[in-house]
This record gives sequence, structure tokens and C-alpha cells, in this order.
Amino acid sequence: MHGHPATVHQLETQGGGESGGGDVGATGAHRGQRQRRDRDREPALHEKAHRPVSPLDHGDITPRARFLDTGRWPDQSCVPERSTPDEEDPLLLHSALFFGVLAAGTTLSALVPRLISARWPVTVPFELALIGATSSVAAVITGDAGLDNRLALIAFTAVVLVRVWQSRWSWVGAGLFATASLAAIAYLAYAAQITYDSVHGPVYFVASTVLLLLEAAALTLSASYLFEIIDVLSRRREPQHHGDPGYLPKVAIQVPAYSEPIEVVSETLKALAKVDYPDLIVQVVDNNTPEEATWRALESLCNELGPRFKFMHLENWPGYKAGALNEANRRLPADVELVGVVDSDYVVNPDWLRAVVDHFSDPRVAFVQTPQNYRDWADDQYLRGLYYSYQYFFEITMPSRQHRNAIIFAGTMGLIRLSVLREIGGWNSDVVTEDAEASLRMLARGYSGVYEPRRFGAGLMPLTFDGLKKQRFRWSLGGMQILRLHWKQLLLPGQGGKLTLGQKIHYLLGSVQWFGDPLMTAFTLLLLATATATAFHHQLPIRTMTGAILGLPIAFLAGGLLRAVWAMKLRTRCTWRDAIAGLQVWFALSWVVTLACVRGLLRFQTAFLRTPKQKEGEATALQV
Repeated sequence: MHGHPATVHQLETQGGGESGGGDVGATGAHRGQRQRRDRDREPALHEKAHRPVSPLDHGDITPRARFLDTGRWPDQSCVPERSTPDEEDPLLLHSALFFGVLAAGTTLSALVPRLISARWPVTVPFELALIGATSSVAAVITGDAGLDNRLALIAFTAVVLVRVWQSRWSWVGAGLFATASLAAIAYLAYAAQITYDSVHGPVYFVASTVLLLLEAAALTLSASYLFEIIDVLSRRREPQHHGDPGYLPKVAIQVPAYSEPIEVVSETLKALAKVDYPDLIVQVVDNNTPEEATWRALESLCNELGPRFKFMHLENWPGYKAGALNEANRRLPADVELVGVVDSDYVVNPDWLRAVVDHFSDPRVAFVQTPQNYRDWADDQYLRGLYYSYQYFFEITMPSRQHRNAIIFAGTMGLIRLSVLREIGGWNSDVVTEDAEASLRMLARGYSGVYEPRRFGAGLMPLTFDGLKKQRFRWSLGGMQILRLHWKQLLLPGQGGKLTLGQKIHYLLGSVQWFGDPLMTAFTLLLLATATATAFHHQLPIRTMTGAILGLPIAFLAGGLLRAVWAMKLRTRCTWRDAIAGLQVWFALSWVVTLACVRGLLRFQTAFLRTPKQKEGEATALQV
């Protein structure tokens, strides 16, 4: 730009010389005037060339981009015509930023105690005030009150539609979901526009399309997590399912064991001996324990505890835990109506069975699940974080699923109607999370599951990080197996038996949400690749963004993490520090979950990974 005025001067000089007319003195005077004019123009041109580009600018400056940058419309006679595909209409950009700011404001406002569940006389005026304030501030910044008022109207309409769709939610809950969804949709629309307005070759097209799909998947999963949180925190309470308190069928509690330390399992069996229930047997199922002394000691303990306890040892039995439980069910007395599963480290309360069996007086109920609780965690920061990370599922996910009769049977501390279990063919020994898979098949036959939110005992969490990795690997791998086995039932019309749409969505998300960790891994690798390319002064052949829009993905991530920590704190009544520690546990297991998802997609069959009840040798992440 510095050489531009000199070039103009040279052309004018050449033009004057070629004309050959006029007085030489006059020509020199005109030449001097032109030189002075060019010198006067040069600082202005230099300033224009180095004017800071607005974060909202991409490519050449369009009228609305000038308006968003300066707050003033340029002279229409000076408006450049759009000549390249890089010049996108900033309407989508404006909308994404507007809804993003509104969603952030709604998220922060929801943190106010009790506001998320407040009734409409409080929440409706609050939502109107928040949307109006956002519109007013945006109008002052941009100067386009008409556009911002239209966006405010769209936002309020979306809040009303969400509130009509979920009539038991509070208006703040509806506003939180609506604004977050609008921000995500506007961002994806803008990202698609700048991706395909200027395509720089096939590699750019493919890489940028994959990036856009990953962003869409991540935002969809984020919306599913947000839905669960709002569905629990802002929903008006519904009456719990109740049955006949006088209904007392015969129950068999099964305790599967494999090489369990006798000092651990003895606490479990002694607690079961104290259960206050008139017609109960306890079936201890030792499955393939190789050391005879170990299972003989367990057999002796059962004999000491009395006739309520029945011991069975299975040698070289196929099917892992599911195969052993199927054989145990085959050996049960004919008059047993309900079976329950208790882990070998779980100490149950005496009132457990009397408090939950009444649900089965309703013949539609196939299974009842209570929360899994743990002990010996309060004096360690890591264990407190681990404990609350477990409780998130039973305090947020399960109550949300209960609203649509879509809970899972989680095994320990659950009861199941034996006739229904036999009707579906028993436990599937090919799936490592056989309990959750069985509940899907029961619901598909039209039965119901009941979530009883009270705790009736406590077990042991994995004592080592290696044990925790194995447990989480098994859970996420089981999710992939369920997805591969039942995707037609969950996705194709007419294939789900008696499953409702809500049940299909919850079970589909129950498997798909495990992909949140692989997505995080993919974005982390992309960030590292981008940073490496930048360090070597290169640019990856993929879509890039500049300016204020870069803050939106960061806001999406920060908002999602904040809502998860907030929900955990609110429902479990833990401290902010413990809730953040629970979040750290999730992050620490991301790589393990990623490996499980990849393995589950590539190969269905796998070995059952047992969670140890005592410290064992550590394994690497690649060995789980």
C-alpha cells in the first residue's frame, strides 16, 4: 500500500508527458500539485491499510459487517459488490453470538438458588427480562434494534414451544434448553456457511465436513446431557409408583462370586442374614474360582449362616457372570417369584426387601432398581470425587429416564420378576452389561421398570485406579454391544416391539453418550495438530474461524461443564470442590472409554473384566 501513491503519480506523469501540449511551467506547477496531493493521501491510505480488522469481519467488509464493526452504516455509494464466496452474510454470525450470549446468561442465572424450579409468577417475568435485556444491550452495540428485537422474539417463541413440549418444566428450565439449542443451531449454520462458501480443494472439503459433523455430534450430546439435568432439576414432582404393602412373594437373592476375599463377602452374607423378610433364600453362586480353599471357605460360611443360604460352585462354566446366573435361576425352587442380585461386597439394610417388593403387586412391573451406594470414601479427596461421579447417574440420569419408563436394570440392588426374565430368554452371556441389555428386552415386551430412589445399603468402590479403569471399560464396551445388538429396534420404525419413542431415545443415548469421550479425544488431537502446524508456520487444510465467533465453542464447553458440576452439587449436596473432583474422574477415564468404544465398534465378542475387591497389580490403559 505504501507504493500505491507513487505508482499513481508515475502514471499521471507519463500521461502528462505524452500529451505534449501546454506551457512547461504550467505543467511543472500541476505536477507539483499532484505530488503534494499524493503525499497528503498517503497517510490516509496507510491508516486504512492497517486499520484493525473487526472480529466480525471475514474477507472483504460488507455493509452489515461494517455496521457490526463500527455501529454505522457506510455510504451506499461506497458499498463494494460481493465478488468472492468468502464474503458471508453476517446475519448468522450475529444470531449465533446473540443466542450464545443469551444462553450463557440463562445458565449463569439458573445457578441462583431455587430459581431453576421456581413457579411461573417468578420465572416468566425473569425470562422476559433476560431476553429483553440481551436484546437491548445488543441493539446498543450494533445499532440494529429491529434485528435484535426479531431475534428476541424468536428466542421467546422457542422458550414457549419448549415449555409446551415439556409442560412440567419450569420456565427457566425451558429457557435454558431453548436458548442453548438456538445457540448451537445458529453456530452450526454459520459454521456450515463458512465451510462451503469457499472450498479449497477436496482435502479441505473432506476435512472440514468431518469437523462440522463432529461439532454437530458434540453439540447434540451436550443437548442430551442438558435435557437430563433440566428434566430433573426443573421438573415438578410426580407421584411415585406404589403397590400393595401386603404383597410378600418368595424372593431369591443371588450373590455371584469369583475368587472373592472371604473377609469381604462374609460382611455381605451376614447382612443378608439380617434382612427382615418372611420368605427369602440367598443363593451364593461361586463361578469358576480356581482355588478350592477359597470357595470351600465360602461354602462353610453359608452352612454356618443357616438354611436361608444355598451355596453352589460352578466349575469351568461358560458365559461368565451371566452364564452362572442363568444356571442359578434354573436351580431355583418353583415357587420363587422374584430374584435380586447383590454384589459380593455390598452390605444391605434389613428393611430393603419390605420397602420395594410392593411394586411387584402391579403385574406390569418387571423390575425395580434402587441406587447403588458406597462406603469408606469420605476421608479421601479422590474417593469423594469418585463417589459423587457415581452418584450423578443415580441422581440425574436415572430419575430423568424414569419419567419415560426407560430406566435400566443396573444389577446390584435390583429385583426382577423371574417369569419375565425367563420370558425374554434369561441373561445374555454375550453382553458384558447383561443387566442393562435385559431391561431393554423387557421394556420392548411392554413391561415397566420402577426406580426407587431410596438407598438400602453400601458397597465398595474400586480400590485402585486400575480396577476403576476395568469397570469403566466394561460399562462403555457394554454400551457399544447394546448399540450393535439393538440398533434396529432403536432406530428403525416398526422394529422396537412395544418400545415408546421416549424409551428408544433414552436407550439410544445411553449407548451414544459414551462417544462423548472419543469426541473430546478427537478435538484434543485436532487442537494439538493445529498448534503444531502453527508453530511451523503452516495451516492445516481445514476450516478456520477468527474473531468473536471463536468464543462460542469455548462457551459451549465451559457451559456444559459448569452445568454438570452444578447439577452434581445440587442433587448430591456435595461441595463445589468435590463436584469438580468428580469431573476430574470423568476426564481421567476419557482415554479408557475411547478405547472401549473403538473396540466395541470393531469387535462384538470380548472377555468379561472383573472389578477387583482388593488391590491387585496395576495395568496400563492399553491392557484393560
